[in-house]
Amino acid sequence: MSLCLCGEEIADRFVFCPHCGVELRGPGQAAVLGVSPEARSVCRTLRACATRTFERLALDHFTGSASGEEMYTQLNLGDLQRLHSDRIVVREFHRRQEARNGADWEWWFHTAGRGFGLRVQAKRAKRGGGYDLEHVVRTTGERQSELLVRDALAAGCLPVYVLYNHRNWVPRSPTGLVVDCRHGRGSPTQLGCTIVSALTVQAVLRHRPIRASYVRDRSVPWHRVLCDAPDTGRSGLEAAHAAVEDLHRRGSDDLRAAAQAEVDRLRTSTRRDAAARPGPTGGTGGGSARPRRSTPAAAAWGREPLDDPVYPGLDELAGHPLSRLPDRVKSMIRERGFEPPDARAAGVVLVDLTDV
Repeated sequence: MSLCLCGEEIADRFVFCPHCGVELRGPGQAAVLGVSPEARSVCRTLRACATRTFERLALDHFTGSASGEEMYTQLNLGDLQRLHSDRIVVREFHRRQEARNGADWEWWFHTAGRGFGLRVQAKRAKRGGGYDLEHVVRTTGERQSELLVRDALAAGCLPVYVLYNHRNWVPRSPTGLVVDCRHGRGSPTQLGCTIVSALTVQAVLRHRPIRASYVRDRSVPWHRVLCDAPDTGRSGLEAAHAAVEDLHRRGSDDLRAAAQAEVDRLRTSTRRDAAARPGPTGGTGGGSARPRRSTPAAAAWGREPLDDPVYPGLDELAGHPLSRLPDRVKSMIRERGFEPPDARAAGVVLVDLTDV
């Protein structure tokens, strides 16, 4: 252990000071006295945003003044753009305020014209720790979670939720546990901003009551997915893509398991009804029961869990290798054209992972 120029103790293996964000050239030796965008770690900023959200949301609930997701999103995106203006650009689609509330954001990660996108819906934890996962969009009457998946597919993105959490959560699943990374020690406050596949949310929505704890425990601190510390032998873009693919695979498994459980319940219910039904009139011998008409429950037995019209192509999209960016994304990177892909998109975050 040694001391950073800011006076705080740091581990010798850290590349950035976890307290001030300054890049380290050697144990305890800062590259610069100030904190420039070039010296600051995106991972460190994500961790700091999570800590602020964790503490502020708890305080806001305590004082009865908790704001909606939009306020926390604006604060976090503002910090990312301000502290990393060399690689992060935020384009906001200006529209009426009522059209922005509850809208999604696109996040595109790119290098040299290649990359991948996420469609992000933010959800703030309530005072008791739950989320408004069953929200229905008033203008369409459709469930917001299904619109998120559908809009993501249309835009060539993977759908995810970013969860804003506070101090009432202790993870029970190893998936959501905080861990050290090269930029600093793990801390419970990093649970302030976590990310989870929208398919995990869809899986939970198949059951009643809604189990917010399951969604939280399947989410991971967002810096673990978007950290700019790639694995050995992979670029930052490749490492981020692999992390998001893994998040989607786990969400797909959650949804398939939930759909199968639903089919199993229908099968059990149908068998129970059949056993309770009286036998054919005229005794037990010599006759045969009239064949039963197929029921929706029986028809669902052989249904592929992801055959719903919302989902075709989603797994294929997740399995695609990194490809060329869509022309509309290239235009936004070049500061040309700020047209939203659909009416529900609030803006786009463009993250350049070159040299990461």
